[in-house]
Amino acid sequence: MRIVYSKKFEDRYHTNPVENPDRARLPARELEGREFVEPVPASLDDVSKVHSKEHIEMVRKRGMLKPALLAAGGACLAAELALNGETAFALIRPPGHHASATHAWGMCYFNNMAVAIKKIEDKIGKVLIIDIDLHFGDGTVSIFRWDEKVKIANVGAIDMGFDYLKLDRSGYLNQVENALEMHDFDLVAISAGFDTYMEDWGGLLAIEDYKEIGRIIKVWAEKKCDGRRFAILEGGYHSDLRLCVKSFVQGFE
Repeated sequence: MRIVYSKKFEDRYHTNPVENPDRARLPARELEGREFVEPVPASLDDVSKVHSKEHIEMVRKRGMLKPALLAAGGACLAAELALNGETAFALIRPPGHHASATHAWGMCYFNNMAVAIKKIEDKIGKVLIIDIDLHFGDGTVSIFRWDEKVKIANVGAIDMGFDYLKLDRSGYLNQVENALEMHDFDLVAISAGFDTYMEDWGGLLAIEDYKEIGRIIKVWAEKKCDGRRFAILEGGYHSDLRLCVKSFVQGFE
């Protein structure tokens, strides 16, 4: 199990105060003892496979190009490790699943997951993205809407149907398992948001549920795609994020 991480993810930059350096720093402490690998920033060519020139320039003007490129680079490294049979968790910030080709919101700038998948798409067949963030990953869905090789499951996400509000903990875990069972894939990628946690905005999942989610994904990945899997950090804003991440990694590794 590799943890993709850089001390630069602890830098402070102008964004919503809840998206602060502790979101990276504290989980990194909890994961000490595992093998950490240092990412490099994604290239502008890599980002351009997903985002328009105008969008990239907007990120530059906001002073967020440097941290956004490093986050995307961390996701790319995790994807490449998974492609080579090494399970990886990218402990990165800022998050990315609300970034479309030309627009971003929700503290996102570049769509880290999409940049990573585009980086390896010529080397892999079908990809299943499971988004466990509280919020619907609208940016990721818009980017891959017409891509037959990429399937996306937004588990219980709050969307126009408010499906999440009808779920209990077991129903949420069942949605994760159902997504893995119903799709064929050569690699599974997790947009790992932790704001569905019972003390965060979502108010649903316990810390130990994240270990079970990680375990379910591991079992199905080993069954269907020789274990090729990686995850990247999306949301999660409670101080227990560090424990939620650690729990997920324990099941996922």
